[in-house]
Amino acid sequence: MSIGNYLTALDEQRDALARNLVTMGVQASESEKLNTLVPKVLQIPSGSPEVTLFRNGNDALTTYGESIYTFYIDGYRSIAGFSDVYPHFCCAENAYALYYNQPDFNWGQTIYTMCVEPIHISSSNKIMMSYKSGATDIGEMWLVPKNNDTLSPADTARYIYEAIQNNNAISVSFGWLGTVGNYINVLHECNGINDGEYYLAWKAVTDNTSPMIRSVKVVDVTI
Repeated sequence: MSIGNYLTALDEQRDALARNLVTMGVQASESEKLNTLVPKVLQIPSGSPEVTLFRNGNDALTTYGESIYTFYIDGYRSIAGFSDVYPHFCCAENAYALYYNQPDFNWGQTIYTMCVEPIHISSSNKIMMSYKSGATDIGEMWLVPKNNDTLSPADTARYIYEAIQNNNAISVSFGWLGTVGNYINVLHECNGINDGEYYLAWKAVTDNTSPMIRSVKVVDVTI
């Protein structure tokens, strides 16, 4: 086998490994290198699969800083870049939770948040969000079918946002619950969703809700 053919075969194996990891509930992308993907095999759950899309903590911006993007009036930014501009959004003061706050954004501003790495979803899955909210109000959450083209993270964020605006996203039943200053874990069902790979996105408003999100996971449990 020539070196060229060998490298092509390696690329194919890398892509297959990434797809298989996603199928088994592990967050992965075909753009990652093999030395990043191979250790993720150890993340394959032995029981029901659970995928963490975001978890607060000191390493939040290191771990998720480039896999989650926002869209705001100043365009698309990774949460790492967004936090540089809006210092209260994901900071030590709030244990690096995602905080849609009024000091940074003023009253009534809308911020879209998009996970740019695809996850495998079936109708048996639930989306679990752990958050605080200042009030009970309607909310919006979507699943966007994966784009099969090779896109940069920023272009993926644009694809997700435009799919939402063009009504090409699947709405997930979602609303904010007032939590009286405490974190709660809320499960959102994916009823009627065809098995496949999707991007998750949600909208938050800096109003009476001004949510603070501690974690976002995809789980397979019975409610």
